Amino acid sequence: MPNTAAWVDTGFLVALFARDDEHFPSAVEFLANAQRLELCSLWPVVAEACFFLDTQGKVALLNWLERQGIILHNLTVAELPAIRGTLEKYHDLAPDFTDAALVTLAGIHHINRIITVDVRDFSAYRLSDGRPFERLWL
Repeated sequence: MPNTAAWVDTGFLVALFARDDEHFPSAVEFLANAQRLELCSLWPVVAEACFFLDTQGKVALLNWLERQGIILHNLTVAELPAIRGTLEKYHDLAPDFTDAALVTLAGIHHINRIITVDVRDFSAYRLSDGRPFERLWL
């Protein structure tokens, strides 16, 4: 992955596709200025975002995913032990599966940039090599 890659977390997608979200204007502006970023995410992030979006937001998100060329990584059974290890390592933060998967895949792909509203957790999480996440938005 190029060093211009960044992970997209649930909160950013919700902000981008829920016009009533307090971060909507900021998310739209960020995306307009982020043309040089290679956006990466996971299918669990998409599923989690859809949980928070109304039908119109879900449809808009899926249309955007089809058009934008965001890289959506699949998870494999072989990655589950590492994800379980991330859950155990950060048990005090009570991470959900999606966060644990993002942290794990970030370490595997050596991408420490993230676009998220989750300042608390992504300030504490570290890649497998010990590097902190660099939050690019908010």
